[in-house]
Amino acid sequence: MENTGSIKQEAPSLPPGIFEIPGEPAVVINGVPDEPQTDCMIAKDEPISSGTVGSGEWLVGREVRKFFLGHYYSGMVTKFDKQSGWYRVEYEDGDSEDLDWSELEEVLLPLDVTVPLRATTIFPMASLLLPLFSALLFAATITESEAYSTTVKAPYPGYKPEKLTHLHFYFHDIISGNKPTAVPVARGPATNSSATSFALVAIADDPLTIGPEITSEEIGRAQGMYASADQNNFGLLMAFNLVFTKGEFSGSTASMYGRNPILSKLREFPIIGGTGAFRFARGYAQAKTFVFNITSGDAVVEYNVYIWH
Repeated sequence: MENTGSIKQEAPSLPPGIFEIPGEPAVVINGVPDEPQTDCMIAKDEPISSGTVGSGEWLVGREVRKFFLGHYYSGMVTKFDKQSGWYRVEYEDGDSEDLDWSELEEVLLPLDVTVPLRATTIFPMASLLLPLFSALLFAATITESEAYSTTVKAPYPGYKPEKLTHLHFYFHDIISGNKPTAVPVARGPATNSSATSFALVAIADDPLTIGPEITSEEIGRAQGMYASADQNNFGLLMAFNLVFTKGEFSGSTASMYGRNPILSKLREFPIIGGTGAFRFARGYAQAKTFVFNITSGDAVVEYNVYIWH
């Protein structure tokens, strides 16, 4: 913005005694005070420099709204320091900070013209303008109240997925024996009579190994839950964190969620996120049953997982 900080006391297009405050949707009648001569103000007869500043004490009481770490915080300008040119802003959560004009300008809300300016007298010309400004402000308020989401452009500037990682491992779902890795925790009223065990819910902490044998090197765990969510066919709702404990991705996780039609030869689930090396991950996993024991119900499933990160 240009010339937002100067206060002009002479405007050829306005009658004598009427003054404009640049950058504000209002006029002031016989109400512009003398300007303090400090380093933070621009003398009215001096040329405007590139270091434009605000209107000093006239901004005390103005409202601000600042976006920080994914949230908006409302506050108010409570003090102006004439010596330093800093504006004190206090926020509704109790925090406060000192801003210079360029920083304040970024968070300053438009002036509510329905509130009279300090030390002003409203003459007929101003009373004609106020209804117009009030209508515009009302329209803007309605538009803002209807919004239910905020999109922030590039919260992590420059981030782009850099590589595609292919993970291959075997998932061991063990429900038999003394140390099962998957345990039923809930059943519906008709689960036992359902052909698909509908509403059966199990919590799992299944080992992930390099090879199909349970004795093969373990590289992580599949921790989460699955539930029978189909009354007509065998279909599971899968919600798992693939927790890697060895190798390059030790300490990282990938989140897998989706439908598992367990009788299909090849199933696919989306990768919807992750942590560590897989932060902002996206991709998909393909599952193929390697071994299923009809007697015990234990299964070994081969997984190929492709992750952009």
